Amino acid sequence: MAAFAKLTEAERERLEMLAEEASEVIKAVTKILRHGYYSTNPHKPEDGDNRQQLTREIIDFQAIVRRMEEHGEISLYGSIHKLNDVWLRKLPFTHHQPGDVWPEADARRQRERKERAK
Repeated sequence: MAAFAKLTEAERERLEMLAEEASEVIKAVTKILRHGYYSTNPHKPEDGDNRQQLTREIIDFQAIVRRMEEHGEISLYGSIHKLNDVWLRKLPFTHHQPGDVWPEADARRQRERKERAK
């Protein structure tokens, strides 16, 4: 057990895995910023283009997040409905993003308004 932090070895390992996968996402994003979405590694064309690599890394990251949730280390309950709110909170700090909401969130918001009006 990681005594000071009061983590089990399994908890510590999942956190290490999460950090590693987060760094892989950052690495994939950096490659896209430098070379574009459709660039490939000429020495490893079988790995696909940078967009495919980013997608794989995000899926790997999500797999660790899901396992942490299954073990009760984090809770994402209801968070899918908060995604639009998070996006809207970040918009004032962007320069090139449209201000519209995601259609799914807008449809949900309209359903909720109708239910409250009943």
